[in-house]
Amino acid sequence: MPKIRYYISGHGLGHASRGCQIINTLRRLYPDLQVEVVSNAHAWFFDGFLSQGVPVARRQLDVGVVQRDSLVMDEVETLRAARRLQLDSRRLIEDEARSLRESGIDLAVSDISSKVFPAARCAGITGVGIANFTWEWIYQDFVARHPDYADVVAALHQEYGQASKYLLLPFHGDFPAEVPQEELPLVARKACRPRDEVRKALGLSASRKVALVSFGGFGVDGLDLTALTRLKEWTFLIESRMGSGAENVRVIAPRTQSYPDLVAAADVVVTKPGYGIVSEAIANDTAVLYVSRGAFREQALLVQALSRSARACEIDQGALLRGDWGPFLERAVTQAPPRERLQVDDGTEAARQIAGLAGVERSIGV
Repeated sequence: MPKIRYYISGHGLGHASRGCQIINTLRRLYPDLQVEVVSNAHAWFFDGFLSQGVPVARRQLDVGVVQRDSLVMDEVETLRAARRLQLDSRRLIEDEARSLRESGIDLAVSDISSKVFPAARCAGITGVGIANFTWEWIYQDFVARHPDYADVVAALHQEYGQASKYLLLPFHGDFPAEVPQEELPLVARKACRPRDEVRKALGLSASRKVALVSFGGFGVDGLDLTALTRLKEWTFLIESRMGSGAENVRVIAPRTQSYPDLVAAADVVVTKPGYGIVSEAIANDTAVLYVSRGAFREQALLVQALSRSARACEIDQGALLRGDWGPFLERAVTQAPPRERLQVDDGTEAARQIAGLAGVERSIGV
């Protein structure tokens, strides 16, 4: 059977979330197919959500975005770090091409490091991208404000142009026009357990108002959780690194609960617009209260998706930090049903496309 190497950006959790979903589906449909992962994303995430038996090698092949917390990006440091990585580009690509050849890899999948594509070409194999944006597209916006770093975008453009194909997820930006492209349905994890069962396991009644506070593992500096004590009718589920500070705030440690189950069990998710949480809220029909994450190019696409396909409203950053959430929470949960329903799958279409590119679809008969 062919062997696939799947590269996943360590930026945030959205890339790892959809990558795990696609790989798990790929393994279910093609159990004899060999898949391995290269990523610098959080190890605990792969431990909790990636199919057993899929090896993960830790290497960094993209910078992503340097963040001070979930809402504050450092554009200049991001571009500096990307330039430093680019200075080592030739060695990284040669090393990766050698590794692909020596490991007998037949297909390289990237979400969404640019260096995978020249490495795959050098190794004589297909390199396919699967994502809703490229870092070139994200950095173009940064470079418009910091033009001294135009060389970073130029280098990325040359590398992304060497992909064999792009599989585009919904809410996507522009990809290199010279590379063949195909659109996919929304890939998102759905809850595996009923809402009431999850709430019972958490010691919460079916009628209790529940908000899941989700900020991608970065936390939010200056957030006053003690102010949430005033919202006595609500229970807030929050990630461990954000701490507690109020009697109605429950800290949920990583891997103790399936995250899609928590999304589905909540009445509303309080978050910034990020691909992973937006897609899971849409897939599980959970309302969203979102705060701006600043001038991040992907944000406008995700806000548009929320306005069309979810019950959602915005909270300003000042109100979020002060814990003045009450009116905004009520507005979010009382929104009218979404205007349109997106097609959501478990990664089946993506898995079939990847299998076809690896040359196994016809022999399996899927």
